[in-house]
Order: sequence, then C-alpha cells, then structure tokens
Amino acid sequence: MGFGQGTFWGSGVSRVLGAAICLLLASCASNTDSYTKECVLNSNQKGTINGRWSAKPVPIAVIVNDFNAAEVQAIRASIGTWNDFFQASKGFQLFLANGAPLSTVPSSTPKISTSSICSQNFLSASGFNQPIVIQKVISGWSHSTGIMAITGTCPQVVAGAQFKYFSSAVMEVNYANFFSPGLPQPDLQSIITHELGHLLGLNHSCDGGSGSSTMVSCAQAPQDYLQAIMFPSLGFDGTRGKVNRALRTNDQQRANCLY
Repeated sequence: MGFGQGTFWGSGVSRVLGAAICLLLASCASNTDSYTKECVLNSNQKGTINGRWSAKPVPIAVIVNDFNAAEVQAIRASIGTWNDFFQASKGFQLFLANGAPLSTVPSSTPKISTSSICSQNFLSASGFNQPIVIQKVISGWSHSTGIMAITGTCPQVVAGAQFKYFSSAVMEVNYANFFSPGLPQPDLQSIITHELGHLLGLNHSCDGGSGSSTMVSCAQAPQDYLQAIMFPSLGFDGTRGKVNRALRTNDQQRANCLY
C-alpha cells in the first residue's frame, strides 16, 4: 500500500465510530493553506463524515491534574486551531474550554471508554449537560499499542437530517505506549488537533486499507488528502513525533459542510 511497515489502524467498537491517529514512519508536509469558507465533499470522500453536534459550542475538559502545564498548553492550542478556523469561516467558535488553563472535572469522575460511550447522553433540550473529556490513559490501554490516541463518538440517525447527530463522545490519549519518559514522544498538539477533527465529525481524509466506494484508499489519494491534518497516521524522526498542526484546505472544506 506504500505505507511501510508497522502500520496500525483504529477500528470502531459496536455502535461507536472510534477514530484514531496511528504510528507510521512517513512524513507530513507543512501547511501553507489559508482559511476557506467553501463546503466541498468530493465523491471519494463521502464516507469521511461521521456526524455532527446539534448544539454548540462543544464543551471540552480534562481530569484535574491529569495533564501537566505544557500538555494543557498544547491541548488549548489545538482547540484554538479549530476555533480560529470556525471563527473565520462561520463566525463562531465550535469548542468551549472555559477557565484557565482549561476546564477540569474532578479526579473522582468515572472514566468513560470508547467501548461504552453509547451508554451516555451528553445532550438535553437546553444543550450539553456535561463536557467531552480528554483522558490520559497511563495503563490498561485497551486498543492496539500502535494507536496514539482515539476518539469515540456515538452518532444517532435523525429524521430529515443530512448527517447523523452525536449524543456523546470521549477522547483517550495513549500514555501507556507513547508520550511518557522512555517511550516514543509524539507531538501532542498535532495529535489532539487531529482528534478534535474526529470529535467535530470528520473521519480520516482517506482509507488506510483498500478503500471503498465512498472513501478512497490512501495509496490512491491525491496529495491534498495525504497532507491533511486528518490523514490517518503520523510518523517519527527517531523517537520524536513529526509535527502536523495546521488545518489544510481539505480539512476545512469538509468541516464547512458539517456546520
């Protein structure tokens, strides 16, 4: 497929559309694109939309004392990347991260996994009743060891709606196999920016497998799909993760179709 050895791909669990960014020894180009207000969803990317939120802004939080100050700064920068785009394109900020340095939930808050996310409902008639939590998983990582982070969403079919609507979501970050001292060090901001793309409703820009009628194989995808923040993998220079933090035109065009 042209992806080299050691490629791992995330998969959904039950009704959950689990989307992951995975380990791959490949390069990612730097971004030179400016914001676009166009909605473009090409026929070979019809399968790259998972759903959307019916309410906004979408509240984001972390568990108190889970991430250190530098990690929190990276998470906030990732949130800012998407908010800056939506502000320029749509006139609103999609994500809400109240407080300084970031909204938190108590350490006693029960953790929710991607496999159980559909047992939750984060929305009521008045909007969100709880935030989407970014969770650090230090031990007991239940997914492939090559997956650096995974976002689970629970999409529900709504009569008359173009896209499915999410009722709940969670993001897990793999500190059991990455990030921690002595382990490979991905660029956290790149990873979280990618995962927030899943959280807002985007699937990968191309399929790491053989592709389908609605989602082109990455081996056959055009260059702008391969450079997108939503490309399904991110490589390393030695043990240091490569950086891909900026939204490309393809990311923006598809996000514009959702909101």
